[in-house]
Amino acid sequence: MSFLRGFSLNAASTALAFALGWANHWLLANHLDKAGYGRLALWTTTAVIAATLLGEWLRRGTTFVVGREGAGAEARDNALLCCLVILGVGMGLAYAGAGTAGRFLGPEALSWWPLLAALPALVVLQRAGQAVLLGMDRIRPYAAIPVLFISAYLGSNAVLLMAGRLRLELALVVFAGAAGVAGLAAFLALRRAGPSTWGDRQLLRRTLAVGWRGALSVSLVLLLLRGDFFLIKHFLDEASVGTYRVALNFAEMMQCVPDVAGAVLLAKVVRGEDGGLSLRVARGTLLFSLAAALALLAAGRPLIGWLFSSYPEAFPPLAWMLPGLVFLGLGSVCNTRLAGEGYPAITLWAAAVALGLNLGLGLWLIPGWGLLGAAWSKSIAYAAWALLVCGRYLRMEDRGWGALFR
Repeated sequence: MSFLRGFSLNAASTALAFALGWANHWLLANHLDKAGYGRLALWTTTAVIAATLLGEWLRRGTTFVVGREGAGAEARDNALLCCLVILGVGMGLAYAGAGTAGRFLGPEALSWWPLLAALPALVVLQRAGQAVLLGMDRIRPYAAIPVLFISAYLGSNAVLLMAGRLRLELALVVFAGAAGVAGLAAFLALRRAGPSTWGDRQLLRRTLAVGWRGALSVSLVLLLLRGDFFLIKHFLDEASVGTYRVALNFAEMMQCVPDVAGAVLLAKVVRGEDGGLSLRVARGTLLFSLAAALALLAAGRPLIGWLFSSYPEAFPPLAWMLPGLVFLGLGSVCNTRLAGEGYPAITLWAAAVALGLNLGLGLWLIPGWGLLGAAWSKSIAYAAWALLVCGRYLRMEDRGWGALFR
């Protein structure tokens, strides 16, 4: 499938998933109180971070080895077995750490720890199935899985709302169910990959050899994107986390196009089909990010007032995130190009530097400046990460910075 065709298909499905996701956030933000919306953000973020720490190596390594070796059936079966192991590990960790989790995630976490433990395995199941599909360059089913997930999540929340039963705990149950449905659908789409092999240990070792670097890189970037939730909870309160999450809803809108471009580009890069494509994608992403930032700066306040009328205080932190988000979009494309080369060291230490910068500035700025301090910290850290990653990419291509602006 050509890059433009794959990009168009993935962009259309991402746009649909994003629109449904926005509807879901609107529903939750406006029908849970601010503290409840913030706590749900903490719970789901914790599940995604745990899924990344435990299973991102599987996702990243699988796309790489399937793209290079074509071992779709073996990778599929390895992924299923690994998800079962992750479920067991998650249950043990959650049981042992339920008391600690209660201090960070609220007292309800003590009662819901089995579900919180199952969530990472369900998220890994969905991501691992998508990874095999992406490695096989099956963009159509790959793009459909997130739409299925958010449709199930939104639809179930809407049913709960109409029944007058929408509350925090049931929203978490719905999130888990949607992830499970999407993961099952991904693996059903892989039946054509071949008969069951009961796994391949040699392929699993090669997956781990590549995937651990990708997992560490992505884990650091995810903590850079979401780690400040816990600082805000510590220094401020859960209602402030809810407000910050509303600002990030708009920030994620800017990141949609770079994410789509990166996902389609990765499938080409691991096959050795770049041919200057990544530079052209990086230029287009930079133009899009600049235009989107200006549009949000002009229209963000009335949009927040219209869609999230209880959260007018979300606009100032959003405005201060915008410069960093422009850098983030460009950096994500360059990072994808580096990831296709097997995650060189720069993809690890650049994210580590940016994460340390974000947390250090957050510890200093959030107590005195609140959400504005969190936004400034994030924006500076995004810029630092992007400059490091893009600089390494340009050196690898033997080009100067001017190549991005021609």
